[in-house]
Amino acid sequence: MILCTANPPAAVCARGSHAVASLGLLVWLTSLVSLPPARGHEVFTGFVQHQVRLVAGARHLDVTLDLTFFEDGSEHEREHLDADGDGRIRRPEIDAYLRQLEPALTEKVRLVVAGQRVPLLSLDAPRLDLLGNDRTGRGHHRLSVFLFAPTPAALLPGDEVVIENRLWPNLRALGTLAVEGKDGARFEVRPPADPFFPPTRPGEARRFTARCLQPPRMPVPNTPTNVQPKDHSPP
Repeated sequence: MILCTANPPAAVCARGSHAVASLGLLVWLTSLVSLPPARGHEVFTGFVQHQVRLVAGARHLDVTLDLTFFEDGSEHEREHLDADGDGRIRRPEIDAYLRQLEPALTEKVRLVVAGQRVPLLSLDAPRLDLLGNDRTGRGHHRLSVFLFAPTPAALLPGDEVVIENRLWPNLRALGTLAVEGKDGARFEVRPPADPFFPPTRPGEARRFTARCLQPPRMPVPNTPTNVQPKDHSPP
């Protein structure tokens, strides 16, 4: 009997009994266990994770972006954050960084509904989470951006709602979109062909798309029943 394992570090072939074959297989498996683990998911160190969330209601479309910077991008941004160069990032430095960054955030994220651009406004100040590491150098951190726009009155079933994201175009990205419908609204996410986005060309956007299945409806206010109108006639 000949037993050959598929693609071991060194081919293991044993002729003879099951015991000899099993011994060879055991040696191969032991060698796999002893291999050093991959360090820090090295394949993702140059990425930024873009988690985009759309909440669609009758009055507003809320857009939230959570950008998680992995090692390479976080190291670069931490150098900008450390204004005094002492190697530690403090709250005043974070606040100054966010104030400088905020105008670009609203300019580089666009909302397009049924082919028409809908201006986005800031819903809340951006937030930065250093994820427990306030030093410069390699690490992770998360930037959260909060935007909104009035819901277009002409939103119809079949219309596409697209969030165009031009943030950090020179870094590779992992992108996801989640949609929550309110006031009876229903949407489906149109996933990209590949969630791994390469660096984009100047002016190009990463597009996150949802399709409207049922537009939101303005809620009907509750009106009390069996209430007699007030008599406004003179006494």
